[in-house]
Amino acid sequence: MSSHRYRIHDLVFWLSCLAIAFFIPVFWKIVPSLIVIMFLNWLIDGRFLANSRLLISEKQRRWAIGFALFYLIYVIGLLYTTNFDYGLFDLEIKLSLFIFPLIFATSPWPLFSIRRTYSVLWAFVAGCAAGAVILLGHAAVNEYAHGIFNSFYYMKLAWHFHATYLSMYYNFALGFLLFQLIINPYIKGIIVILILFFIGMIFLLVSKAGMLTMILLLLSAALYAWLKLKNGWTGALIIGAGVMCFLIAYLFAPVTFSRVAGAERVVSSSPQANRVKAESNADRLAVWSTAGGIIKNNLLLGVGTGDVKDALLEGYRENNLIPALEHKFNAHSQYFQTFVTLGLVGFLLLLAMLVLPAIRAIRTGQILYLVFLVIFALNILFESMLEIQQGVVFYAFFNIFLFTSSDHKH
Repeated sequence: MSSHRYRIHDLVFWLSCLAIAFFIPVFWKIVPSLIVIMFLNWLIDGRFLANSRLLISEKQRRWAIGFALFYLIYVIGLLYTTNFDYGLFDLEIKLSLFIFPLIFATSPWPLFSIRRTYSVLWAFVAGCAAGAVILLGHAAVNEYAHGIFNSFYYMKLAWHFHATYLSMYYNFALGFLLFQLIINPYIKGIIVILILFFIGMIFLLVSKAGMLTMILLLLSAALYAWLKLKNGWTGALIIGAGVMCFLIAYLFAPVTFSRVAGAERVVSSSPQANRVKAESNADRLAVWSTAGGIIKNNLLLGVGTGDVKDALLEGYRENNLIPALEHKFNAHSQYFQTFVTLGLVGFLLLLAMLVLPAIRAIRTGQILYLVFLVIFALNILFESMLEIQQGVVFYAFFNIFLFTSSDHKH
């Protein structure tokens, strides 16, 4: 009887993973409810009590639960904060950083078969495709029925998402599809179509971080196919797909390249303070400069979990950064955001969360996990992605999912 009950719990766990993976890029507001279902299933299951003892003897479980340390250091950051309410709110947003490592590290291993592991990844790809179709449909209605100009670009296309976060999702789906294309000796039409589709969506979202990530993905995949697998045709196909989409975007989506050109001008000439007119690239540089000044004065421990927002706003006020102050910007880089909040200790822990698993992924041949870590590490250079649930849940879920599936070669 108990074995049958455990099979049901294992099934619910897998289905929860499928649902979370699918809905992250479709309708992220439903995802917290799915996490609650996963947590309650884990709690009722009860096997975590016995599996917790294995944290002492099994190194991989210790690694898995170790990811929760990043959340715990934010809890410690409450001890020297004054804005306790904001600190509690921030901990609520980041709770997935603790919940997922706890559940996965104390669940029965192996968690999933290779087939079920891949099903979760394909569920994410399906969610990205379905979500993109919904966004295109919404943009079409706005453009042609309501006369809203440029509905197919950037934030208007992203709708209830942030364009950079959506681009990150699509880039991870693209990385998975490229890997499938490379390791599969037979080119499947649906994979090629999806690759072209996601490349096109990334161009339309006009996220500079997204386009940079996409270019690095395509080049890396082509080089891997050429040099590692001696598969010249696949490498040429990947480069050809990227060039074709680039030319189409150049001809039919000029907004994409105007934003890139704007970024180049700002990097070379933008002032860092006394900004009164909004401009995303210049604002980001000015915010980084302000964050750097706060870091110098709070180097070791930062300003605390609850005071980070107040400290940044005060810095914007002192530097007369009107757009940043009006919109209450965060640091627009998770590296800066964490450094301001938790000081050198938190910053080094954030780096360790990315670098150490990446080294392990290289040693164990976990290419897809490495791709995920690189995509996330690059994108949080330009956005504070662990400050809202769209970024927190994506990282927390797929990081621990790919890590604990490391017995399988993705």
